Amino acid sequence: MGDILVFVNTYREGISHVGIYIGEGRFIHAVPRSGVSYASLNQDYWNTRLHSVRRVLP
Repeated sequence: MGDILVFVNTYREGISHVGIYIGEGRFIHAVPRSGVSYASLNQDYWNTRLHSVRRVLP
């Protein structure tokens, strides 16, 4: 099936952050100085910064 990567533009033009989609509109990603975090693509912060979503096949 493969993993689904979520690419977002958090602070500069183009892709600046990547997460792994885990289903039901949620993804996991690394947060500097905090570790791994869960987030929802339905949140305004992530929704407005979403660049693209791509499946990576094994």
